[in-house]
Amino acid sequence: MRLNSPGLILLTAAYALAMFLVLQRTTREKTDDRVTIRMSQWQLEGGVRDGINAVIKRYEELNPNVHVVQIAVPDRVYLPWIMTQLVGGTAPDVVEYSWPWPDTARFFEPITAEVMKPNPYNRGTPLEGVPWRDTFIDGMTSPDNYVQSLGQYYGVSMATGMHRIVYNRELLKTITGSDAAPATYREFLVVCNQIQAYAKARGERLTPLANSRTTHTLLTNEIVSTMSTRLAERLDFQHQLKLDPLSLASTYLRGDWNYDSPELVASFHVLQEVGAQSTPGFLQRERDTALTDFVTERAVMVVAPSWEASSLLEICPFELGAFRFPFPQQDDPEYGRFAHGPFSEGQLYTGMPFYLNRRSPHRAEALDFLRFLGSQEGSRIFSQVSNWLPVVSGVTPTDFSAKFQLQSEGYNWMSGFMSPSNHQDPEKLVLSVLYTLWGGEGSVDNFRAALRTGMKAKVRDGLRRDAQSGLENTRREDVAGAALAEVASADERPETLQLIPVLNELQLYQARVVLKETGP
Repeated sequence: MRLNSPGLILLTAAYALAMFLVLQRTTREKTDDRVTIRMSQWQLEGGVRDGINAVIKRYEELNPNVHVVQIAVPDRVYLPWIMTQLVGGTAPDVVEYSWPWPDTARFFEPITAEVMKPNPYNRGTPLEGVPWRDTFIDGMTSPDNYVQSLGQYYGVSMATGMHRIVYNRELLKTITGSDAAPATYREFLVVCNQIQAYAKARGERLTPLANSRTTHTLLTNEIVSTMSTRLAERLDFQHQLKLDPLSLASTYLRGDWNYDSPELVASFHVLQEVGAQSTPGFLQRERDTALTDFVTERAVMVVAPSWEASSLLEICPFELGAFRFPFPQQDDPEYGRFAHGPFSEGQLYTGMPFYLNRRSPHRAEALDFLRFLGSQEGSRIFSQVSNWLPVVSGVTPTDFSAKFQLQSEGYNWMSGFMSPSNHQDPEKLVLSVLYTLWGGEGSVDNFRAALRTGMKAKVRDGLRRDAQSGLENTRREDVAGAALAEVASADERPETLQLIPVLNELQLYQARVVLKETGP
């Protein structure tokens, strides 16, 4: 290569630029006497990074001696990346984490004492003097905040939300003459039929609802749950207003319900009708493909959770609307006898939690920044910029994000008829045979037959594993309790042994009885 060749010149220029940037950053770090704390997160959806940067900017105005650096990492590589950082001792001071991930107690410091005190950043607001925990709309009861297995508070949530049907208001008005969302299930079907007729008349590739193998479950499970409310009410023998996996598994194996129950058969017909309005072959399509269909106006509607809708708001060149799927109600001419609404969306959970790194060299500053993140002002800034729903009491959502607020009024037995187990095998079976409902030769009868063929064995195997692990846990607790009593001195020996909760032992015996009663 000649010294004056374009390639060498370009390489030299690139090297010089890189050296300049490195030296500039190093110089800035050496001359900057502020305390620098780092925070990592994996939410790359539209508006989130800007929202966090806006919070950081305001925090630094209030605390000029602190500099906060945001590190955004794609979700597909975030977990291995952060685990490597945590093990190596190089993790950020504030980390977005999730309670099912490993070694929470090892890597993070609980903030239980702090959340019991008022948040100083709420001074001058209606939340002044209120314990920090009680300023959140869920009281910090979500699993990502309070880790029940450890009995400690760890996470400070930033957002909440639900899924909705997002639609192209302009295109819907062009086709139907109105940009209003359908209010009933029958109106939804009429709108879908109008869209299909419009596309056929013009020879256009246009479907009513963009869907995929991952997004359809947001609707599938909720449709089955709402349509089977009366069945769940009959099965709630203990009047708990919910059906836990053990109850569903036990009643299924005992024959109290099956996939021929009228309510479930009706729900399968609704699923089939919704599938007919979705993108052909959606069971083989990915979420990104469905979103692309909607953005490029090959679909009028798309199933989207609130955390994706903010991205659509940024990239779509048309005005968006959003509505909750209109489940059949009591006045529906075909399914009204099965409906028992209105339908609640269940318990409120918050997410996007940030944890305090146990090995942070700047614990006081990192904790202070967490307080601002979880304050009324911090939540307001983030929600207004990101279009995500706020989690702090008294913060008003944007007009668009408000459409995704959880609707808590109504009936909801939290029934998982599509996965009656503590294990994933029944759910995997359902997903693997959905083609018998939505495929070219699909039918409700074929789907029911496929479920009858494989479900019992998987539910029974899950219950067997629950009983086995429950017995092992009981034995471990018995040994540990006895050992603690024996090693204690005579004057410190407890009068009673602290063993597993009675409820856990009851569930163990219930599982064993059901397995014995229902055969091998």
